[in-house]
Parts: sequence; C-alpha cells; structure tokens
Amino acid sequence: MSTKINVELFCATCGQSDFEHNEDKSWIKCNNCNREYTGGVDELLEYNQNQVDAALEQEAQKLLDVFAEDMETKYKNNKHIKFKK
Repeated sequence: MSTKINVELFCATCGQSDFEHNEDKSWIKCNNCNREYTGGVDELLEYNQNQVDAALEQEAQKLLDVFAEDMETKYKNNKHIKFKK
C-alpha cells in the first residue's frame, strides 16, 4: 500500500510558497524574495522539516484510526477481545 502525502513547502526567508525550479529540482528559486536554494528540493525540505513531520504524524494517526476501527468491527462480538474507548 502506497500513500502520497502532499506537504506545502515555504521559503525560509519570506515564508511564501511560490517557487520555480529546474527539471530535476536540484535548483529552486523563490519567486517572491528571489532566494535561491542551490541544494534544491533537499535543502528546501530541510528548512521545512517541521511541516513534513507534522504531515507524517497526521497521516500515521489516520492510518491507526482506520486500523482500530477495522479491528473493532471485525472482533466486536469476540468474548476474548475487548476494545477500550
């Protein structure tokens, strides 16, 4: 199972999210303040690590909620397995 998570990245200087980049995203430039990220998408991701971590945590919680709901539905009439709410 593969899940795509979209995370909006922001410029570390001005906080905007309007960028231009080359084809392989090894160079990125903010269209608002003209800051260049010569390290490309990796550098921009590093500056936005908090947003990436928050998005991953949110997605993980959604998956856990779905799993818990599925297990509760599957085993709700089982006398040996009980679920706390």
